[in-house]
Amino acid sequence: MSIENSFRSGISRYAFAFVLAVLPLQASALDLTPDASRIISDPAYLPLQGQIYGSSQYSYSRTTSNTNNYLGAPKSSNTTTTNGLNQVIAYGVTDDFTLRMSDSYDWRTSDSNPTSGAGTQSSSNGFSDPAFGATWRVIDQKTYPISWDLIGSYAPDLINAKSASPTQDGTIARGGATATAGTALSYETKDFTVYGEGSATYLGSRDTLNQTSGITTNYDSSWQYALALNTQTRLTDLVSVNAGVTETFNNSADASFISGGSLTSFTSEPGDVTELNAALNFQVIPDRLVASVVYAHYFYDNSSNNYAALPHSDTTVRDESEDSVTANLRYILN
Repeated sequence: MSIENSFRSGISRYAFAFVLAVLPLQASALDLTPDASRIISDPAYLPLQGQIYGSSQYSYSRTTSNTNNYLGAPKSSNTTTTNGLNQVIAYGVTDDFTLRMSDSYDWRTSDSNPTSGAGTQSSSNGFSDPAFGATWRVIDQKTYPISWDLIGSYAPDLINAKSASPTQDGTIARGGATATAGTALSYETKDFTVYGEGSATYLGSRDTLNQTSGITTNYDSSWQYALALNTQTRLTDLVSVNAGVTETFNNSADASFISGGSLTSFTSEPGDVTELNAALNFQVIPDRLVASVVYAHYFYDNSSNNYAALPHSDTTVRDESEDSVTANLRYILN
């Protein structure tokens, strides 16, 4: 993709993200009277003291991309489909302090069609590493103009990472621990909420076993940063719509593996990711059970593996995008 086309693509997606975020404001005459109610479908929601909150999700996603060789010539086209289940449980220790844990199980199928030769298909499935987190509402809109949250989470390295082969299923876990710290500001009115969040994630070093070759690749630690803006517009007492955009900035990581007694090093350079999402929510049981359907589209910047000593081994992934649909139930258990 040329610089001009990349620039136009970037402008287009950010313009679309802006429209997506502010469009709900134009949908109807909204009551913008400040209101600090805890609405379980709201982006700023926290359970009250003693409440047990749950979120159960099923999602389907499809990702497509093209891989080029070191000359920039097409090497393969790729498609990955994923079915996933995700569960979150949170407990309100106080009105302003919440503990939570989450985990997911995915089934993933990947098809690679090279420009020459037969295509291959591989599958991965299994649990991700569970994540444990906490949110502290330092300032609550009940007594201040806005709410301010401090957020943290940690996912230990409990499950080995194995890449799939045509004959052996791979795993889903990344093969290394992660830790995230973030902060969020939110403002809620009778009919509208805006929630902005920033976070930094430390991606610990990880190991991935290639089951075809028997070689384990070690990736050094790196950092990932994210900025998100999410909104909710409450159209009636029972129906609301969410819209949002998230930009994730990925740093590169050095990696290496030993093959035939020789050490080979390369740099993994993941591209940044822009996510646009929209949701329709329905209060099945007001303030107790909410059903949602969520659509998200992901724009991926180019990513690459670069071998300083073996430039003919360089590869670049281009034109990557993803669409996902999620069915979500959120509820209070007590």
